[in-house]
Amino acid sequence: MTGGAIEHASSTRPWAYTAFPVSVSTVKRITPNFLRVTFAGDTLEHFAPWGLDQRIKLVLPLHDGTITDFGLLQDPTPHPSEWYARWKRLPVDERNVLRTYTPSGIRPGAAEVDVDIFIHEPAGPVSLWAQSAQVGDRLVINGPDVRNGFTGYGLHWDPGSATKLLLIGDETAFPAIANIHSSLGDGFEAEILVEASDPLDRELLPTGPGVQLGAPTAGPGSGFEPMVREWGRRQLRADPSPADPHPACPADDLYVWIAGEAGAVTRTRRYLAKELGIPKGRISFLGYWKEGGPLVA
Repeated sequence: MTGGAIEHASSTRPWAYTAFPVSVSTVKRITPNFLRVTFAGDTLEHFAPWGLDQRIKLVLPLHDGTITDFGLLQDPTPHPSEWYARWKRLPVDERNVLRTYTPSGIRPGAAEVDVDIFIHEPAGPVSLWAQSAQVGDRLVINGPDVRNGFTGYGLHWDPGSATKLLLIGDETAFPAIANIHSSLGDGFEAEILVEASDPLDRELLPTGPGVQLGAPTAGPGSGFEPMVREWGRRQLRADPSPADPHPACPADDLYVWIAGEAGAVTRTRRYLAKELGIPKGRISFLGYWKEGGPLVA
């Protein structure tokens, strides 16, 4: 899939996402630093199988296993301006943790969704929860509903007519990168530059000469940022024409997707746009996490 026309949500479901009550059906360590949690729930038959870099929201249970009633589970799911405002008004100890992830597997026929969770060190709320999760544990997934038709909400991958693709990220981006790569048909030239503290985590990624892995040496981004700069130098060395400083990165031929730690993503986008001259409209960028704390309170 390379994107599509944006359609309006169904009049009977006024918001692009639906809150799906789910329970844990399996927890499996699939690489040294990733746990695959499979969620099951009858309503997941309506979970939209768009894949790619689809954002979903995990609503974790409180320590006693409960989900506070802040309006999210009304049917149809209300607009975030309603339920999120109620959530913000709750005492801190009554607020369920909200975090954004990308599904690694969507099986509407089986009413199941897989989420591959990278275990951060130090562990954040989802890492802690996943490491102690048990079969039957209940939570909520806020995700796309196929009954709305294709809305495009929560998707950033949009290469348009580009056939040269550059995907950049750290471990948190591995599920989305794997989804995106598996969606590509013939006629695409894709390079993948990623950072991983353990090379065995690479098992989640596609194989081939276009995939490069770097270990972080001095904080987030220190693994993939040098590779991006070397990629940039290769583009410039391939430029035979001094009259045009950036012909190696034409707007109609290249599309870049970046995701990972917010600071590293911002620095990489700045380098690609300012130093290589890649049009900003050809760069999609997502801050998945922030060194030192969550992206939002």
